[in-house]
Amino acid sequence: MVDYKKGQYMSICGIKYRAYPTRAQAKIFSQWIGCARVIYNFKVEEDQKNYKMFKETGEKTLIGQAYSSFKTADRSWLSEVPSQILRNSASNWYQSKQRFFKGLAKNPRKKHRGKKDSVLLTQELFTLTEQINSVGEINKILTIGTKRYPVGQLKVTYHRECGQPKQIVISKKNGCWYVSFCYETGEVIPSAEAILSDYSNMSESLLTAITAGIDRGIVVPFQVSNGSQFNFTQEAQLKLETKAKRLKRYQKKMAHQKLSSNSRKRTKQKIGKLHKKISNIRHDFCHQTSRALVNNPSIAVFSIENLSLSHMTKAPKPKMAEDGHYLPNKRKAKAGLNRTLLSKGLGKTIDFLEYKARKAGKCVIYVSPHHSSQECATCGHTHPDNRKTQSVFLCLSCGNADNADQNAAKVIAKRGIQYLLSQPIIKKTTRLGISRSYAGRGERKTTEVDFISAPAPMTSEALPL
Repeated sequence: MVDYKKGQYMSICGIKYRAYPTRAQAKIFSQWIGCARVIYNFKVEEDQKNYKMFKETGEKTLIGQAYSSFKTADRSWLSEVPSQILRNSASNWYQSKQRFFKGLAKNPRKKHRGKKDSVLLTQELFTLTEQINSVGEINKILTIGTKRYPVGQLKVTYHRECGQPKQIVISKKNGCWYVSFCYETGEVIPSAEAILSDYSNMSESLLTAITAGIDRGIVVPFQVSNGSQFNFTQEAQLKLETKAKRLKRYQKKMAHQKLSSNSRKRTKQKIGKLHKKISNIRHDFCHQTSRALVNNPSIAVFSIENLSLSHMTKAPKPKMAEDGHYLPNKRKAKAGLNRTLLSKGLGKTIDFLEYKARKAGKCVIYVSPHHSSQECATCGHTHPDNRKTQSVFLCLSCGNADNADQNAAKVIAKRGIQYLLSQPIIKKTTRLGISRSYAGRGERKTTEVDFISAPAPMTSEALPL
């Protein structure tokens, strides 16, 4: 998102295509990725040395994007790639460092070969043109390289239409090549403040009709207050279970193979492909769920519990006895629970829902999850005994009986309505969800987005129910 005019934003879309380079092109791309990684790692080392010198002497060193000092005689291979590759890598490090200073990311660390291999190409290194074939269809042609370092046309599968990018990212993962970039769609969407002002001025009865609460869980990943549920289909669950068993078998096999053997490398490639297929199934579920929610014409406001998944999936602290030995802390059970939580896409689906709802002019707000599973949606009575089992909710005060997840979703919707009517706007800065999900590493720049969230310490007792 970029500022267009007051209260409006120009929509930016990110997309990722599958690429099929030739052997010669793949070799050149691998060389570019390696040189870019070397420059990035040298900048990290230089920053660490400067920080160490600052701690010893107190002298400050300016942080810049210079990289020419790394091109020495024993590194002549750095001159065999376009200078823009090295410049872009140094620029990526500089931007990562600035994001660290702003508190939006961790301090840049060294990159390792085989992990998130990618290279950023600016407009000097590629051209994306269109040609009309004999049938009358429009074909896109992506040409990589310069006059001195020509690469040629890269075969790409364009599964959907796209605009003209200003930069692209070529990446490799599990033996597959990809091309990803962002482009302006030309659509103008309202800001979060404008959307909120429209819905906060509505009456309570109208908000009740258009607001839906979403309860997130393990048994049912997404329970909506209107009664609809979203979970993996039986076919998808069967595929996930089958691939998980096969993945475990390959991992056991690789544990008994020699580190330098070719058979171990082949097994490692199979494991990587299995991880990719599992990730694709979950990614598809997140997109379909978020799209189904946004396309529902009867829902305009989404009230979501403000869960901290990073804290929920932390490993348990070790327990030490008085004699110095460690006591059982149910670490394996917690690890299994963490895997189940992360496999449901509870966070990624909401990230997708944020930007899709905003493009549709709908509102997403966050409320406190405090005691939402123990509170009655009818009378507001809160007690742990209201929910003695996972699926049954029975209020001890008014006798309201309902599905536990359904009742929690209604409570979350009720809190969202009261929040819109009584709470002020709270700005929160985050990265745009579309950058995390579609764009390659080069496009993952900091984008300030203001979305509406409820204050964390708010509890059910503080809500004017």
